[in-house]
Amino acid sequence: MPVSRFLSASAISICAAMAWRAPAAFADDAAPPPKAPSLKDRSLEDYVEEWRAPAASDSRPAEDFEDNYANDAGDALFFAPGVWINALDLSEPRIVMRGFGVGNRQERSTVVALRDGAPLTDVHGDTNTAEIDLLSVAQVDIFRGGAGDLLYGGDNLGGVINFISPTGRTARANRSARFDGGAFINGNPGGQAHADMAGVSSSGNLDFYAGVTGRYESGFRDNNQRNDLIFNANLGYEASRSFRTRVFVEALRSDMELAGGLLPSDALDDPSAAMPPITLGPLFPGGPIIELADGAEDGEHGRNLLVGRLSNVTEFRLLGLDFEGGAHFARRQIEAPQISFIGVIDESGNEWGANLAASRGFRLFGLETDVKLGGAYATGSKSSNRFENLDGEKGDDLFETDQKSSKITGFIDAMTRPFKKMLVTIGAKFVRTTRQLTVDDDADKETFTGVTARGGVSYDLTKKVQAFANASRTYEPPSFSELVSDNPEAFNGLGEQDAFTYEAGLRGSVNDWLGWDITYFNSDIEGEIVNVEEPETNGLGGVLVNVNTSRHRGVEAGLDLNLFPQRFARRGAALTLRNAYSYNDFRFKDAGALPVDGDRLAGIPQHVYRGELRYTVDGKWYAGVNLQKVAGAFYADHVNAVSIPTYTLVGFSAGMMMSDNLELYASGENLTDQNYAAGITPVLSQAAQDGRIFTPGAGAAVYGGIRYRF
Repeated sequence: MPVSRFLSASAISICAAMAWRAPAAFADDAAPPPKAPSLKDRSLEDYVEEWRAPAASDSRPAEDFEDNYANDAGDALFFAPGVWINALDLSEPRIVMRGFGVGNRQERSTVVALRDGAPLTDVHGDTNTAEIDLLSVAQVDIFRGGAGDLLYGGDNLGGVINFISPTGRTARANRSARFDGGAFINGNPGGQAHADMAGVSSSGNLDFYAGVTGRYESGFRDNNQRNDLIFNANLGYEASRSFRTRVFVEALRSDMELAGGLLPSDALDDPSAAMPPITLGPLFPGGPIIELADGAEDGEHGRNLLVGRLSNVTEFRLLGLDFEGGAHFARRQIEAPQISFIGVIDESGNEWGANLAASRGFRLFGLETDVKLGGAYATGSKSSNRFENLDGEKGDDLFETDQKSSKITGFIDAMTRPFKKMLVTIGAKFVRTTRQLTVDDDADKETFTGVTARGGVSYDLTKKVQAFANASRTYEPPSFSELVSDNPEAFNGLGEQDAFTYEAGLRGSVNDWLGWDITYFNSDIEGEIVNVEEPETNGLGGVLVNVNTSRHRGVEAGLDLNLFPQRFARRGAALTLRNAYSYNDFRFKDAGALPVDGDRLAGIPQHVYRGELRYTVDGKWYAGVNLQKVAGAFYADHVNAVSIPTYTLVGFSAGMMMSDNLELYASGENLTDQNYAAGITPVLSQAAQDGRIFTPGAGAAVYGGIRYRF
């Protein structure tokens, strides 16, 4: 799509949104103008209620990312400790928590993604992060490890992320429109436009939200364009305090060109280049060079995604019980030209699922107790076919397969207060997952069954300081893409992963000037799935194996400071310093036949720090500088022979309220034009394989935007 056509379409969308007027039946009062975020505006004391559960969790409001050029899911997680973004291509960030799933180039990342409580991660175990539009997200809830509701947590190792939509009751304005645009240092432009509307009926029973986003990216690298059109809407109805329901509708079309991975030398010499052709030779001086496969540009490598989703969440009270339930249906179509060995992947399929849980509070042996019991079922099937890649077009049919998955879960969760300041939780979950692969009418089926369990305690040391500890056993079956990673026509025998984790933490705040959250965790894993061979090496996909035992341990810390609050408050201003730090010590204990016992798992840096210093003049303007520092041991291979250079990235953000409704803002990324590896596909030995496992990060870029709320 040419830039001119994108800009024209964006302008039409914005003008239409600005001209729209709410029907008389809906409230039409504009929300007050937004304030730039600061600790004073968003004191950690407000999060104490969210800390009732004794586990590591986080909540990131839209203010964390909406003032920057937020164009993929990873941009929402800058201030989230324990989260690492393995950016393998444009709009393809792999969200990695506590080191799980970093080595898989498939969609799977062992992190379950939800949208408003309904799964974005499909029943086959894959997540397409391109489906997430941050401009239609009000809040991101992050549950690391075994934390979170057992309805969706516990049967995966990394954790759960829930992207929550605005509603007619929570949207910051009845109508708004924004446009962002900018360019990389090499001149490649990008831009996005967004318009939304929201309202509440005069009776207060009904509310709605609808938003549309158009996006064009030329990307920092060659063969890296992206065109997106995304629609999100929801309608809520509250009949009474004992019944409410909400329906969500999403539609997405995303066309992407993917640049692919590079050798380390290529990534340093020309980070903007796309993956070159794979060649052999010369086998003797002056001999011929044989091209084994086209490069990303010649093969038009990419992914075209078409998605429709419908979901519902309903809460009601009946017979003294509090019920919460939901259902979802999704239709996905993917066409992805890949390297010649793989061909063009053509997939399409449907899935649906439903869940129901009931809870009740009562006194047990004189103690306040709440018990929740529920379960879920989901099933889906898709055709997964391969064709020859003829310069990005489908050629001869290589093979056809059908993939079907189903999943059933049941759980019980209980919490009680033996003392006023203490909360104790305990829960268990049963999981049964089935994968069936059909090739030429021959079906192969594997079933994975597991039980997860957890227990924890939290104690309020003061009104604003809480300590917690928990232990959990989590379980995860291999995803469908993992089971067929090295041969799409046969299961490879991968088994499930089991982890035992204990963690402890301390969180709290001091008035409105200091807030912190620090957690230590230790996970011992049996059967962790790791990548040992680079996908282009064997021509089909990465070779994945279960290792006997491994250990993930580390520290996750967040610290917010409101510097000199009294001095700046007299000027109506605030100076805030926000910090997020992760210490990662992930090692093989017993890798079986692999010669890596005691080595670090590749692809994750030992130290990750992210921070921002921001000055805010309330209701007028703000300016800040942000920094990401990656340091310590950082390896490309599991034998720890090839190191990845560490790096420091510097950016900025600034904005000004021109009126009560109009805001201008700007942001910059990688201002020092640092050359770094944004994504890694680890291998067993990079020196032996010389794999194309590096995805260079984008160069310096500056963006500006305008937002109008009315």
